[in-house]
Formats: sequence, C-alpha cells, structure tokens
Amino acid sequence: MPKPISLRASEAACLDALRSGTERQALIAMRAGLNLPRTKAALRTLASLKLAIIDRDHTWHVTRQGMAARILIAPTVRTRGRPPETALVPGTSAARLMALLDRPRRGAELVELLGVTRQRVHQLVVALSARGLIRSADPNYPTFVIALKDDPSTLLLQEQERVLSAFPEAHATTLSKIALVTPMYRGKVDTIAESLVKTGLIEKTGIATYGDLYQLTAAGLAHWQRSPTARHADIPPPPFRSDRVREVLLHLESQGPTRTRDVGYRLEIPQPSINALMQYLKRKNAVRTQTDLRRAPYELTPDGLEMLSAMKRQAGDVATA
Repeated sequence: MPKPISLRASEAACLDALRSGTERQALIAMRAGLNLPRTKAALRTLASLKLAIIDRDHTWHVTRQGMAARILIAPTVRTRGRPPETALVPGTSAARLMALLDRPRRGAELVELLGVTRQRVHQLVVALSARGLIRSADPNYPTFVIALKDDPSTLLLQEQERVLSAFPEAHATTLSKIALVTPMYRGKVDTIAESLVKTGLIEKTGIATYGDLYQLTAAGLAHWQRSPTARHADIPPPPFRSDRVREVLLHLESQGPTRTRDVGYRLEIPQPSINALMQYLKRKNAVRTQTDLRRAPYELTPDGLEMLSAMKRQAGDVATA
C-alpha cells in the first residue's frame, strides 16, 4: 500500500477541489475556502509533489497520483512573524466592498467605486465567496455579477442576460427569433428560456407560425440585468394571415361550437371553400369536433384560441403603426 502523503490543511483542501473536477484557480479557492495567495501557494506545492499539473490555458488538473494518493493532514506548526492571511477583517477593502452591495453589482462597477484594480476586486470576491459572505452569478467568472449571500435577487449568467435582453418590451416573439439576434444555437436558447420561465422572467403566451410565443413578464422587464439598448428580436408573423381564417376563428369564439355549413352561411363563404378551410384548420389543430359524426359542430382548440389572440395582437399593432 502506498505511503500516505502529508499535506497542510490548505493543500489538502485544494486537492479535494481538484478531485471534484474544479479546474480554475478562483473556483478552487472558493471551494477550498481560501484566499487567492494561499490557494496559489498550495497549488504550487501540489504540483511539486506531482499531485497536480497546470495546462497552458492556466487550468489545473489532478494527476493519477493525486487521485490515488492517501493524504494525512499535517499539524499546524507555529512560526515567528505575522501569520498568513486567511480571512478578511472589517475596515479593509473587503468591508468596503460588502457595504457597496446594497444591491447586486457588476465587478467593473465595484472597481470604479472602490478605486482599486480589477485584480484586487477579483481577489476580494474570491475570498469573500470562500467565506460564504457573497455569491456570484457565474462561478467561472466570479466578478461578473455579485450580491450578498442573503440577497434574494435573481442573478443571471451572461448568456441568460443576453437572451433576456433580446426580448422586445411589449411584444411576444419566438425563440427562433431570439437565436438570430443573440446569436446562439437554438438548443442553447431553448435551455436558457426554460430557466428564465422557471425564474418568472418570461412566460409562454401563445403560438406563432414557427413556434411558441414568449414574452417578458413584469419582473423580466424590470430586471436590472436586462439591457434596454440591446438589439431586440423581431415580432413573428401570426400563424395565419388570411382575413377569412380570422373571421372563422372569431365566429367560433363568439358563437361556440358551430357546424361547417352554418359558419359558411353566416360569413357568406361558399360551401366548397368553407369545407376545405375547416379541414385545413383542423389539420393545424386550431379547431376540432367533439364527435366523429359527419356534421358534428366545430369548436376552437386551446391552440386555436392562442392563434386567434396572436392575430388580434398583430391587427392591433398594424392599426397603431
């Protein structure tokens, strides 16, 4: 059995972080509960023992030896001089940073308010995160958006912010339109939109020609990370552009289940034309019959109601343009 390797507590904590798959130095520091200088020193020791290696892109990885090694925590030995900094105390830049977090802020904003370098803010954020005093929207980019640990505000990742900012203020759009202006591939936009629905920032409101319609909620419109100057997605066309289709859907909405010939008679549509139109709407899942009888009345489906709502909105937009 291999002989155990004696490590300091900080070195063992960094090794545990590496074994869990954490690769970036800042993330290792936060997971290990250390500041950046102690993390850097611990990683250098692990590298000298061939328990860890660093790539050209400055990411750290545990070696096979580091993954298999048995570790003993060495007792702390007192030495003369000032002890290494393990925590940040009130009265330092850390306390000033926390005082500024009366609301979530970006790291760039904190640099300006504190009058320090970006690197210093990065060090402070990592150290305070390690102590569980603040949280970051994106662990991979700790200074992107920061808030106090107990701040209930929803913090968005960079890609979530981009998608949220792409929504028009007062209109619904499709995720395909969002993908065009972000730009992101459609699968990623779908995943991000799902997360924004769960947080109550967008909601599904209907159906368009090429997919479901989504719109900002009041919370999404007011969210501080939404950029009002970002390029907005276009408003998609309604599922049907025919005035005749709109008249049929409006008639079924107001009259309820109606037989095909009665719809044609009321709207003055020839019988062959109304028969073909109702079959078309049935294939589009806009209308349905409750029975399979030949002359069963048609009614709007939930999708049909949403399609009609989209057409009404479109008509209102055109009227006010």
